[in-house]
Amino acid sequence: MLLGVINMKIAVCDDEKEMRASLLEILNEYASKRNIIINATEFSCGSELLRSKIEFDIIFMDYQMDGLDGMETSRRYRTKENTDTTLIFVSAFPLVALDSFEVNTFRFLTKPIDKNKLFKALDDYLVASDDDKFIHLKSGDDYYKVNTDDIIYAEAERKHTIIRTTSDTIVVSKTLHEIEVLLPSDKFYRCQKSFVVNFRHISNHNNSEIFFDNGEKASISRRLTAEFKSAFRDYIMRYNMEML
Repeated sequence: MLLGVINMKIAVCDDEKEMRASLLEILNEYASKRNIIINATEFSCGSELLRSKIEFDIIFMDYQMDGLDGMETSRRYRTKENTDTTLIFVSAFPLVALDSFEVNTFRFLTKPIDKNKLFKALDDYLVASDDDKFIHLKSGDDYYKVNTDDIIYAEAERKHTIIRTTSDTIVVSKTLHEIEVLLPSDKFYRCQKSFVVNFRHISNHNNSEIFFDNGEKASISRRLTAEFKSAFRDYIMRYNMEML
């Protein structure tokens, strides 16, 4: 998927059926309000979760459960190959919050769950995603996960930025500078005041223009021509691409 609505896999691990139902209801509401997809799976005990082969993005973990408690379940889960899963602990006892951070907990929520706090936790998770190949963007009421390799260019237009990808165009209420700092600096270059280009999608260039592989073009600031050529040459050498 080159550009699309965010799709998250979330586990809800709690031995109380009512709590699982409550969390699932809030997650469904969050997905609806944020226009994203959440595939939620519920588990009534830690052993069930540990047997699962699904690689979850987030696990909502009850601290106190019959059998394996949340802490021991988390310790064992962290020994599995997929250790990047985000853990959010839930408990009726806030004093145990400090213990939960032993297993690299992202957030601690107290029961009964406050919907707004859960929404905030998920919003923060999306913003804090550390996958360098993707950036998360909000366009209107929609949230997008965009592969930076698929961005052809970003163009400033008044108080918005137009992001052209290989499959679509999205408009965000951010300045070009705010978008530029999210992009890998060794792969993108600001060729003029209102344009940031992706070296990957440049098919050709001369002293005044850049030609993209989608047929579009952008002008190069005269004072940046030499610097652009040097940066583009470095990119080609770094990534072993054929010189045009």
